[in-house]
Amino acid sequence: MITYLKGMITEMGENTVVLEAYGIGYEIFCSTRTIGELSNHTDTIKLYIHENIKEDSHDLYGFYHSEDRELFKKLISVSGIGPKGGMQILNLYSVQEIIEIIMEQDSKALSKVSGIGPKTAQRIILELKDSISKLYVPDLSLLQNGLKDTESKHEAIEALEALGYSNQEAKKAVEAVDDYHSNSETLIRKALSILAM
Repeated sequence: MITYLKGMITEMGENTVVLEAYGIGYEIFCSTRTIGELSNHTDTIKLYIHENIKEDSHDLYGFYHSEDRELFKKLISVSGIGPKGGMQILNLYSVQEIIEIIMEQDSKALSKVSGIGPKTAQRIILELKDSISKLYVPDLSLLQNGLKDTESKHEAIEALEALGYSNQEAKKAVEAVDDYHSNSETLIRKALSILAM
């Protein structure tokens, strides 16, 4: 099972990129939002991967943030929502918007996604509202207080991983830092002081 791939983007299409890692080019399906984020990078990047394996295909779906992948996995767990449907939702809305839509049971907003009708939208809400609540309560509270800076947080976690901390240790330390207005350097410094305790 591939968790993530690190490498250089060598080709970029409308909904796919080719990431070269260790001399192998991987075709990876991405949301338009992810492709937009990747277009600003010319150096080595890291994509979190979801593998969709069938008898006649082995597709890779890539996400710039691990939170995006986790939400995607939840979306495609809903009956009638395949990987393409999950990507369509992520094309139209950000992760935080999707969480809010599900928590607020806004089926009209979900119905705006191509290929998702009212019944499917209601099924997504019904099946995911409890698990979304449990999984994302910390993020929602930060969102409500206007304190969340996902980019700085993401950079801080990656930097801590580069220093030898596990992803779980890095995430816990960064989450424990109260001031999410801080830039990534400040987050790293504060998280390191927590890890040193």
